[in-house]
Amino acid sequence: MQSTDLAFPQRTSNERVTAAIAHAGTCVAWFLAPLVVYLVERDRSSWVARQALSALLWSALGTVASAVTCGLALPLFLVVHVWAAIVVLRGEEAEYPIVSELARSWTARG
Repeated sequence: MQSTDLAFPQRTSNERVTAAIAHAGTCVAWFLAPLVVYLVERDRSSWVARQALSALLWSALGTVASAVTCGLALPLFLVVHVWAAIVVLRGEEAEYPIVSELARSWTARG
């Protein structure tokens, strides 16, 4: 077993692909992709739900930042979405600045 296997819990290929759709899907469906993934997966996989909610919150932050910068911030937010999709395809946790902690607290199971 490699050391990376110990650092990240095993995710099924379906979980990894679904989380990647939530992140990369924002390139074609800004809010819709992560929202649909979150609504479908919230009771199936807390990890996928957290990833989708993080992507949704990052999209919301990107919308605000793009409005303030007249669209100049949008490419940066899209690049970070694509980076996050690559990270979750490896089964790792994608962490967005500012919003990931909020998503984690909202999806915490008590």
